[in-house]
Amino acid sequence: MSNFSPRAQAEVAILLVAMIWGATFVVVKEALAEIGPFLFLGIRFVIAFFVLVLLSFHNIRQIKPATLSAGCLLGFFLFIGYIFQTVGLQHTTASNAAFITGVSVVLVPIIYAAISFRWPDFKTVLTGLLAVIGLFLMSVKSGTFVLAYGDILVLICALGFALHVVFVARLSHHHNPVAITGVQILFVGLVCLGIGIFVEPFPALWSANTITAIFITAVFATALAFLIQNALQKYSNPSRFAIVLASEPVFAALTGYLWANETFTIRTLTGAGLILLAMLISILIRQPRNLVGTSH
Repeated sequence: MSNFSPRAQAEVAILLVAMIWGATFVVVKEALAEIGPFLFLGIRFVIAFFVLVLLSFHNIRQIKPATLSAGCLLGFFLFIGYIFQTVGLQHTTASNAAFITGVSVVLVPIIYAAISFRWPDFKTVLTGLLAVIGLFLMSVKSGTFVLAYGDILVLICALGFALHVVFVARLSHHHNPVAITGVQILFVGLVCLGIGIFVEPFPALWSANTITAIFITAVFATALAFLIQNALQKYSNPSRFAIVLASEPVFAALTGYLWANETFTIRTLTGAGLILLAMLISILIRQPRNLVGTSH
């Protein structure tokens, strides 16, 4: 990659992150047949935290009381996003979950408008309408006007991730980025593990599929993905990175088609396309400073 500029290398690396995140939707969905969502997330995030400690201890040691409190607040929104996404995956397809999660990009400017007590501008309304129509086409069965249960859960996940993005933009610049992310990761891990121990049975048999899913999501999709994003973002800009990351649901759909034999109708493809279009327009119009978004 020596012939590529630092910016090109950074964007290729973040494209790899998007591919990993996209592929994990199918991996996680298959693992959930053998392990409960709380235990899965708890083990994943606790392992990810220790990987982060091993790879970047000099940053993790900079956790201070203020970082701890801010990180726990951000961790709460991250918890909402991940638990509703993971539970939702049990009741919908991996591709639906990925595209509906992407609605979080569209929700960010809407939330900004709401907390600023102002009407959203035309472009924000346009992206919102595109996302709603796309969501309708993907999630509402012909002849009914009710969202599928799993898709409702993932939509709540998208709201959680959107709130996380908004508050990261407001809080994270006061803290070491790796340290505050470490707090968030540990918060999600401990809360999920604590709940999972009481409400979910441990798997009687730890299959290779479950172990592989935990390893891939903890090491590659959480710890390493964050470190790559954090280290390389300075070589590009948030909008360009966000556009690359918008390819995540496309990779999820391809993985679902090739690996899990998911099928697509013209209706679902049209809905997915409208959501992707809304994401791209939202990113190109306005992207919060110093923010790309967090992993899945």
